[in-house]
Amino acid sequence: MTRTNAFGVLLVLFIASFFSCSNEFELTEGTVDIPIVYGVISVGDSATYIRVERAFIDEKTSALVLSKDPAQLYYDDIIVRIIHNKTGKEYLLQKVDGNTEGYKRDEGAFADAPNYLYKIKKSQLNFIAKDQYTLKISKNDGTVLTEAMTTAITPYANVDITNPGPTALLSFINNLDYKIRWFGDEAAVIHDIKFVFNIKEEKDGNITDKSVTWTVVKNLDKSEYTFKGRIFYEFMQGAFEKNPSVKRYFQNASLIITSGGKEIKDYISIGQANLGITSSGEIPVYSNLSNGGQGIFSSTSSFIRTDIGLANTTLDSLRNGVITKTLNFQ
Repeated sequence: MTRTNAFGVLLVLFIASFFSCSNEFELTEGTVDIPIVYGVISVGDSATYIRVERAFIDEKTSALVLSKDPAQLYYDDIIVRIIHNKTGKEYLLQKVDGNTEGYKRDEGAFADAPNYLYKIKKSQLNFIAKDQYTLKISKNDGTVLTEAMTTAITPYANVDITNPGPTALLSFINNLDYKIRWFGDEAAVIHDIKFVFNIKEEKDGNITDKSVTWTVVKNLDKSEYTFKGRIFYEFMQGAFEKNPSVKRYFQNASLIITSGGKEIKDYISIGQANLGITSSGEIPVYSNLSNGGQGIFSSTSSFIRTDIGLANTTLDSLRNGVITKTLNFQ
């Protein structure tokens, strides 16, 4: 995970798009020590962070009290490694405080300080696309608490995003379809698509920069997505305040495609599988951790194309179209 990526986790990162480090797994009752693990690797990230916590049970003390105690929440006697399956080489992760790494933990039911994570830099472990990696968590005496495996997803190249093409302008026509299409690693099986639109606002001679993010679709299981051009204008209408004294100038857009591995897809699919009105009411839990561990270890890849312009017809519709003409785009 790069320092510029949002950490909420994803788990340390990602799943904020695909899943977030929400600690919503149901804690197992009993005396068995249950590791709770969140981790995602990415070939392009400058550092990888893994969150390791544990289930805690006490017959006399409320879990809400225990969750605020770092001594109950974190292990103090574990070793966290990532193994390159092809070579068998093991890489030791360092225990750090995420709060001092730039990833401050949100306040909530769990202790937010310290915020222990396990870190390894890209200079120490450079993930190889398409290779398999195993996360292994052991006690100091060598006992394996849990482990999981994933395949490192190949990063997108510029040419992989075929629509919009590398030099294309965005052309959203009210009642016509617009298709986003890309090609990539077959291990990338679930996708989020976002646009970021950058504009300038002028009021009373003062100019300020503003950016708005449009989440086009989440948890898509195919490598193309089609929508009506009208949806773009409806998003813009809701993103900006109608104020006749404010002039707006479109600058450029960025396209962001974030993709995840099979483990992330299964995590989401299983979590949603039993939530309908005819369901039993029981929410299934997915984990690819061994030995009863709960959580997820997977891989992601992100692509960002910046400085994309709008076609003249789209700019004209943004200025004068019935949906957005009150936004005063120039």
